[in-house]
Amino acid sequence: MNDGPLTDFELYYTKNGLVQVSNGVRRQILHELANKNLSLSDLSRVTGKAQSTLSVHLDKMVSEGLISVHEDPDDSRRKVYSLVSIMLACSKPPSDQAMTLAMDALIDVVDDPEKTRDMMTRLVFLGFDVMGLCVTPMAYILGSLHATALGGKLTGETVEDTVANARDYCKVMGFGDASVYSLKPLTIIIKDDLPCTEDFATSLGHYAAGFFCKVMEDATGNHYEMVSNEVFGSDFNYFRFVIEPMPSKLVQ
Repeated sequence: MNDGPLTDFELYYTKNGLVQVSNGVRRQILHELANKNLSLSDLSRVTGKAQSTLSVHLDKMVSEGLISVHEDPDDSRRKVYSLVSIMLACSKPPSDQAMTLAMDALIDVVDDPEKTRDMMTRLVFLGFDVMGLCVTPMAYILGSLHATALGGKLTGETVEDTVANARDYCKVMGFGDASVYSLKPLTIIIKDDLPCTEDFATSLGHYAAGFFCKVMEDATGNHYEMVSNEVFGSDFNYFRFVIEPMPSKLVQ
């Protein structure tokens, strides 16, 4: 039983529901498996932990649906562990600055229901920032789901047309002004008109990145991923990200 507030944890979506992971060893295992499948001996080497110690954690993580275990296709004597859950959020320090920005933004629009409605996405992300919850992984997923719901409607005759359609859609939706820094590699810069916290800008930027990745996937048939990103500007109101076609990651 927890005796106080959780201040260092990660939240994962599994086939069994949400699982909160606060143990440092288990978080390290999940991070390593996010890169590739590993055996017990592999995990012992990369984590620096004894196999007997890891076995206890791994058994618990398999039962919780965080990871799976199966025979190595190249060596039936060896068991391999795979990540089968999705990280949604993690803890971070609460932000008083985010609270100030949220209240300032709401005060400016509260008398106008339409402007208040348009502000809701920002207020939700700022609210998570206030509470000390980093939701950038979930934001990326939600952006991808948003584009999925559009069903390829933003696909143009060329890559340039598709990117322009996605850029215009984002602006109408109030996700900020998107500009194309370069097409190869595809680099997008999102500018918000309001001052941001760095964590808030990162979450909103990941939403946009997930959205653009799925739009490009629908248009080209290639799987796209964000390969780099950064927040910049004195008010943290610029987010630059690069997306490129990548081989699809298949969970074993």
